[in-house]
Amino acid sequence: MIGMNRIELLKRNLERVVRISPRTEARSTVLTDPDAEREPLPIRKARALTLLLREVPIHIYPGELIVGIPFREEPIPDGEGGYLRGVLQESVSGEGYIEGARRKIAAGLSDEPYDPVIIGSQPSTGGSRYALFPHYATAEERAEARRFGLDENSNPGHLQAGHARVVALGWSGLREMAEKRLADLDESTELGRKRAVFLRSVIIALDGARAFARRYADLAGEMAESEADQRRRQELTEISRVCLRAAEGSPRTFWEALQLHWFTHLICHTQGARQLGRFDQYMYPFLERDLREGRLTREAARELLECLWIKYNMLTDVTMDNLQNMILGGLTRDGRDTTNMLSYMCMDATERLGLIDPKWSIRVHRGTPDSFLRRACEIIKSGRYQPGVYNDEAIIPALLNVGVPLEDARDYTNDGCSEILVQGKSNPWCFEARVKLLKCLEWALERLEEYDAFDDLMEAVKEEISVAVEMAVANANLLQSAVPWISPSPFVSATVEGCIEKMMDLTEGGAIYNSAAVCASGVADTADALAAVKKLVFEEGRIGKRELLDALHSNFEGRERLRLMLLNRAPKFGNDDDYVDSLAAEIVEHTAREVQKHRNPRGGEYILGLFSYGEYIGHGLVTGATPDGRKAGEGISPNFSPCPGRDMKGPFAVLKSTTKVNQLLTANGTALDITLHPSAL
Repeated sequence: MIGMNRIELLKRNLERVVRISPRTEARSTVLTDPDAEREPLPIRKARALTLLLREVPIHIYPGELIVGIPFREEPIPDGEGGYLRGVLQESVSGEGYIEGARRKIAAGLSDEPYDPVIIGSQPSTGGSRYALFPHYATAEERAEARRFGLDENSNPGHLQAGHARVVALGWSGLREMAEKRLADLDESTELGRKRAVFLRSVIIALDGARAFARRYADLAGEMAESEADQRRRQELTEISRVCLRAAEGSPRTFWEALQLHWFTHLICHTQGARQLGRFDQYMYPFLERDLREGRLTREAARELLECLWIKYNMLTDVTMDNLQNMILGGLTRDGRDTTNMLSYMCMDATERLGLIDPKWSIRVHRGTPDSFLRRACEIIKSGRYQPGVYNDEAIIPALLNVGVPLEDARDYTNDGCSEILVQGKSNPWCFEARVKLLKCLEWALERLEEYDAFDDLMEAVKEEISVAVEMAVANANLLQSAVPWISPSPFVSATVEGCIEKMMDLTEGGAIYNSAAVCASGVADTADALAAVKKLVFEEGRIGKRELLDALHSNFEGRERLRLMLLNRAPKFGNDDDYVDSLAAEIVEHTAREVQKHRNPRGGEYILGLFSYGEYIGHGLVTGATPDGRKAGEGISPNFSPCPGRDMKGPFAVLKSTTKVNQLLTANGTALDITLHPSAL
């Protein structure tokens, strides 16, 4: 069972394997007696993880070389938080923002109900879609958490575990770090005792992971004893040794590193840390050494890699993107191109297998090899929607602009969506605070007849944006303050640089970088609408102020000629037209400056990102008719892209329009979607 025969078997069985994977039949609890309830909550969380890893069914499928099956979860009972339920409500009706509005009032930012459809926190912090962890919070603690829309499964998500640190040190090395910190700690003070609780929770969580790996080592050993096929018996014996190494030490070989990485990813997946980071960078030293010392052939390495790719797809979720994203290429910390053999092997495996996961992107810079770019373009040309392309020449300066040192800025990765973070050192809340720019314009337009000049309208829009940013930040800060006391993350904290060193959980600010972000949507729509009002109302006088307001309020009913004038007689973003592009740049710059005024409870700064994620339809549903010719309820522009159908001069004009917006101000990242007709490729 070697080569593609093995891979074909595993791939063919993938759907069946995912469907029939053993499930945990009942939700356990660590609250077995009053003494357990009195333990600090971080300790209980770590014990819950240990209990899960001890009780979850395990299995090794025929032909597998990388082992470990996903934890099948049980549906969340009615009344508890849920990501999918919240997203569906928000997308269909905007109701996902109602609770956010209540929180804003509770935060003292408003005495009156504020229209909730502009801001709110994504329900990613409201719990996973399944009840997975054994109960560790008391009924009273869970009830208090629900006041904030949180539960025991809540996590910030959109972060990457420290996979490079894990494969460098192993779980045992991380445990030794925590033990040393604990041994040197003075527990006579309240701060010392709090730090000790964190360090003990890390040790408990790591011990639970190590015991989990031993379970697989024992299972593989038992299977080897009864295996009739000699080759498979040898494989199972080696699997047992590799799993035991994960439990006891740091990896020395490519196989050991891949297996430890997969175990870590399985566990971190339950905590919202689903991103894979710079996989070709932290795994390449193991591959290079094995090949150089003759322990592994390139064909055997390819087979191991594709076995891991198939394992990623055991976590694939058909209802949504599960954010298993890796990024290839880019610069090293000292500024050299880092493209290597594994970079190409990852692309080849993705193309050859044709599976959903892992999602992947590439980093490009002036020194990126032509062969690397061509290989990526070949895959895009084949009709796949990957890879995403990240520009080192823009992203690294943007990170420098918010104080990230050059070496760390060069070591950035993407999260599961498109946001930017420093690999293995970050806990960026990059998704919870959102501002709908087009909604801000809609509100400002209600006072259109009061404005004597276009500049008055622009100032009113900026005022609305400032209020929206303030409220979005207040809402997100409330959530960030609440998560640590209901859902700390000792295992993921152990992997992220800074947490053990500071003796502080990830959720409290233990990471080196603790930014939070405001994501602004509708840049193109807002610029288009402003350009139309500026040109057709204030400059040319072809449309009266009351005439425009009446048309918008009636959703252009009986005013189709006026709507077409707005749509066709004013410049549109994405066509390299300074008239409208300058308005987009001005709006983004103002939003960024407002965002940068704020700090989060973990001590980090707020930064701006230009994203709509998959919510551009939902955002449009709660926005009325606008002066760009868009009707009420229609979708807005996706991410930082032009409005569909309005970019008439080709992709290079789109790129030129977007470059007029100061990318130094968007350190959380921007996403530009460009669709090319097959005939253009």
